[in-house]
Amino acid sequence: MNKNIRKIIILLVVLIIISFTAFFTTKYKKQQLIANKPRTQIFELNETNVNKYHLIYDNQDITVEKKNNIWTITSPDNNYKVDQMEAFANVKNFNTLNIDLIITNLSEVSSFGLDNPTNEFTVWDGGKEHKIYVGNKTPDGERYYVKYNDEYFSVEYVYIEALKKTIDMLRDKEIFESPIILDSVTTVEIATKDYTNTIKKLNRTDWVVDDLGEQTDLDKAYRDFSVLALVKASAFVYDQELMRQLFRIPDAVITIYMQDNTKEVYELVYTVDDRIYVRPKSGIVYEVDYSIYDAAMRSKDYYEKSDSVEDSEEELNSEESLKLYEGLEK
Repeated sequence: MNKNIRKIIILLVVLIIISFTAFFTTKYKKQQLIANKPRTQIFELNETNVNKYHLIYDNQDITVEKKNNIWTITSPDNNYKVDQMEAFANVKNFNTLNIDLIITNLSEVSSFGLDNPTNEFTVWDGGKEHKIYVGNKTPDGERYYVKYNDEYFSVEYVYIEALKKTIDMLRDKEIFESPIILDSVTTVEIATKDYTNTIKKLNRTDWVVDDLGEQTDLDKAYRDFSVLALVKASAFVYDQELMRQLFRIPDAVITIYMQDNTKEVYELVYTVDDRIYVRPKSGIVYEVDYSIYDAAMRSKDYYEKSDSVEDSEEELNSEESLKLYEGLEK
């Protein structure tokens, strides 16, 4: 009996030894595979842990930080709202710094422009700092020389250029205090110097312009209704004194009425240099796309149905307009 117990114990010990040996051998092989795996990125980030990045290039020096889960430009001093998606997009840009070539022959390193680089990009993954220095372009002009720690790489032009965000690129393009939700808009009123047009949403499929009623071209009314309601800035304006002069007599005043009986108002001007500016109630002036001006300055005749073949085809596509509308809502 004692002999059988000893055999069982010995067998168990052997099995335990084999199991541990197999575990550590597998773990070692896995580590070897990872170590031997071709390196494709300069570094890899846990994007959810990234809380700060710093951009230095072309005399720009910008720091962006995540505070209470809100991305904020902390340097230079400003009070601009930040486009959260745009700010986070740059985290992803850091995480796609793909290596074109690992440079091990450093005989020509002095020509890389990395002795005193003017371009420097840093990102913090929690408490861990990753900093790259960017030097000259490679002779073919399609890559940059990059230094990370004590390593040198060439990285494709597009990955480095994607990191170069200006403050204007990071700023929130929303001109109102809160974004407009198209489904909450009931009426868009456009008052120009010569006439006033009113586009009303009767339901999810029908829009009418003033007294045109059923003679309103659905596609045209919907397009302008959505363009004018979902206005966004395309650029930012800093000469506010000049803007005050321009807006003494605006070309149009657009009023957006909502279901909760609130409204948003903005003024519109077109300048001799072919730029379109809007000024909401905040008083801050923004540049917008020409499509905003185009939609605002229609005559009522534009919205009237025509008996032409082309306009009849547009009526048949009203279902597609509704699908587009629902897509915007999503």
